[in-house]
Amino acid sequence: MKWRMVAAAACMVVLNIDSAEETLAAKTATSDVTFESKESVDTPIEYVPLDAPAGMSQAVIVKQIPLVHTRQLFPLDRAGELVGKGKVDEQIQQVLDNLEAVLKDSASGMDQLVRVNVYALSTAILTRFQQQLGKRLDPSVRPAITSILTPLAPTGALVAIDVVAGSAENGKTVNRKRCQAVAGEEGRADAAVLPAGSIAYLSGQPDAGGLTESATTRSMSKLIATLEHLKLSPQHVVQVKVFLKPMTSAEAVQAELSTFFPDQMTPPVVFVEWLASMPVEIEMIAQLPSPSKSAQSERPSASSVEYFTPPEVRPSHTFSKVALMRADKQIYLSGLYAHQPSRGEPQAVDLFDRLQLVLAKTGSDMRHLVKATYYVSDDDAARWIDRTRPRLFDPTRPPAASKVMIHGVGLPQRTMAVDMIAVAQEK
Repeated sequence: MKWRMVAAAACMVVLNIDSAEETLAAKTATSDVTFESKESVDTPIEYVPLDAPAGMSQAVIVKQIPLVHTRQLFPLDRAGELVGKGKVDEQIQQVLDNLEAVLKDSASGMDQLVRVNVYALSTAILTRFQQQLGKRLDPSVRPAITSILTPLAPTGALVAIDVVAGSAENGKTVNRKRCQAVAGEEGRADAAVLPAGSIAYLSGQPDAGGLTESATTRSMSKLIATLEHLKLSPQHVVQVKVFLKPMTSAEAVQAELSTFFPDQMTPPVVFVEWLASMPVEIEMIAQLPSPSKSAQSERPSASSVEYFTPPEVRPSHTFSKVALMRADKQIYLSGLYAHQPSRGEPQAVDLFDRLQLVLAKTGSDMRHLVKATYYVSDDDAARWIDRTRPRLFDPTRPPAASKVMIHGVGLPQRTMAVDMIAVAQEK
């Protein structure tokens, strides 16, 4: 079944959602937004709603605490069977049940959510998910949320998520976990707890090729080489995100990924179908252990973010291959859109103006970006992302990033969205 037919069928199973979706869209992106200042609270996770609708924040500020990163969670029961075929609410509830189980297994919970990434077949389903998530959360819990449209690997799945959340674990190394309360494979982690401390964000390294599996091998080989440049190993990897086509190759890619993590669990993996000429691009998050005292003395500065380009890679002025986050706090931004339906340059200008405003309200700026994902759904949006970044970025400090052509962003009548991780300006 073609993608558009699948998406249309998904919309048909959702009743009475359109009006709610329009209301949420109006709250999420309005032309006369007033950003209210928020008094800083001395807590490990600080939600900064600004103009976001109830149940989410435009930004979440996280102190140095352990962070759980999950794999992509689907509406499957413990036996691995799809729950609620064609029934959106049943699938959403199963996904949230699975999330609660995985978080509990990692000394976390729904009250510790930092970021929620939502994947669905239609914007109506995305809206419904946010409504149902809000019913599970205390009103004070307002995570950053990024939503996109993509086919999903399990046949019949309408929605999936992965999350970042705080954890009470106090280990010093990455702890990958297989949660027995949810369906899964014994050698594949459902979540990984990243210890408090520094983090390495590795941009995607795509590779041309025929079969998705062979392109996966080449892309992963480059990433492993980059880890080695950083004096890291596969044991430090917290999460792997795969942009691939077609989505039906996900299981084959997952099997290929496992070969790069011998004698250990494969880290949590997330899949997004992209519409690029190359079959696959893979990015990573990894622990960056604290350097020894001698190594610290050799570092030229105590910058909160350092940018690294492997020797064999041509540098870029608009993105870094690696960003090394060494700050005391991270700032997770929700997926941002233009205020009003628009295209081309007006959409890009509006979106990046909004980005700069949210950064300013959280003590950051365009020189302290760590990790960006640019989602676009047509060539015009991709072109204006490329034209806008050089105007705004410090060419010596661009974030690690992926620009991904996808089936659709999470808000109607928009063709670009940006989510970002940043750090505060250095005083």
